[in-house]
Amino acid sequence: MARGKVYLVGAGPGDPELMTLKAKRLLGQADVVLFDRLLDPRMLDGVKAELIDVGKNAGRHKLNQEGINQLLIDKAEAGNIVVRLKGGDPYLFGRGGEEALALQEKGILFEVVPGVTSSIAAPELAGIPVTHRGVASSLVIVTGHEEPGKEAPLDWKAIAALGGTLVVLMGVSRLEQNVAALIEAGKSPQTPAAMVEKGGWPQQRMISATLADIAKKAKEARIESPAILVVGEVVLLAHKLGKKKIAILRPAAQQKESAALAESYGFSPISAPAIALAKKPLPDDLLARLRKAECVAFTSANGVNMALNRPDLRETLAEKMIVAIGPKTAQALAVQGLKATVPEEYSSEGMEKMLRGKCRSILFLRSAQGSQYLSEGLKASRLDVDDIALYEVVPSGDPLLDELIKSANSVDIFAFTSSTTARFLIERAGAMGLEKQLRLALAAGTVAAIGKPTAEELARQGVEVDIMPENFTFEAMLAVLRELA
Repeated sequence: MARGKVYLVGAGPGDPELMTLKAKRLLGQADVVLFDRLLDPRMLDGVKAELIDVGKNAGRHKLNQEGINQLLIDKAEAGNIVVRLKGGDPYLFGRGGEEALALQEKGILFEVVPGVTSSIAAPELAGIPVTHRGVASSLVIVTGHEEPGKEAPLDWKAIAALGGTLVVLMGVSRLEQNVAALIEAGKSPQTPAAMVEKGGWPQQRMISATLADIAKKAKEARIESPAILVVGEVVLLAHKLGKKKIAILRPAAQQKESAALAESYGFSPISAPAIALAKKPLPDDLLARLRKAECVAFTSANGVNMALNRPDLRETLAEKMIVAIGPKTAQALAVQGLKATVPEEYSSEGMEKMLRGKCRSILFLRSAQGSQYLSEGLKASRLDVDDIALYEVVPSGDPLLDELIKSANSVDIFAFTSSTTARFLIERAGAMGLEKQLRLALAAGTVAAIGKPTAEELARQGVEVDIMPENFTFEAMLAVLRELA
């Protein structure tokens, strides 16, 4: 049987889109893939090969390095195309050189496929250029977790004497010792420093401080591996160059579009659905109440899509004056072939002004928890108002929301798009025993509310609102946030 071949492949810092084209192609051709723990599971989506997790963590090895070397040899000698997929780059503290030598000794063909190294990518994604004209013209990369008994340990005195930027990889467990060694070797305690955790991952976050304080701050923030230490004046550039992280709490179905919109405004979106939508049975007298009303109002695109699952409603609606609260709601109606009028102001006053002389009775089709402030205001204007709940808003139960709550102190902006997103977020944090931590993060970050009902709910929850756009749309919220960035 002909021997196979081994590819030592760098997967990059975490984001699957930062993998090279060659890496993706080889994964599609592989018979066997040995992968480590510093990988986003999405990198292996659709891979048909035999998948073997050989991940190593500090003090906990599923397979030691000699075992990995032997496994590569065994799989290749069996005639397989083997991909050894590593986080970052194979030859930068990835022990790829050791694997290459072991393969070479056995006469097995191998090829190295470089990957984007986290030592540059993670700071860059956090807004830190590792070199910058007039600030840093050199870069030193060291490991923060050396092998015990190493003959030539790091010369911290020489490292401290160098200018430029210092990046320390794999140093979370020895952060205090490494920082102390740098300061003792002569590095100024006031040197700017940062820890970038999970660079390139959706959960990426950064904390910054002086070198003297970075270990304490990292401990308070519960920074975990994988994370890197960046030391140098370039850290200060993150305040200007780093993208602000915005938590999007909308239902899962709206996350993709919302995240793309947030990115187009220069933000780094964090998808964390706080709510889900549960359809309610429509009342038996729906058509009768619809025919009775002169005007029908939809307050969300979700309501449009749920109501128009019934074809018989479209004909009746076509005969009515239709009001859409917001351009997205109007767009959803247009897709259904229905034209809607959008009030200039999303308030009872704005609605009353638009309907004056055109409509005496109005039917709202919306969520069970929908704010009543529009309908109550119209009732005060002596309009006949009816309400039908099309769906109920329920807690999402989404693990992404739990991840957000755990790392809430790394979020810059919390975007609340309904009163229920506010209530369910805080309730979930309470259930996890992390409400205090969440409230501290909300107080430290920017809180944006999409409209008056949402702002009022946040006030009831004891959360101060920083921003509310004049037009109650997600895009209008993003526009205001960008102006203030």
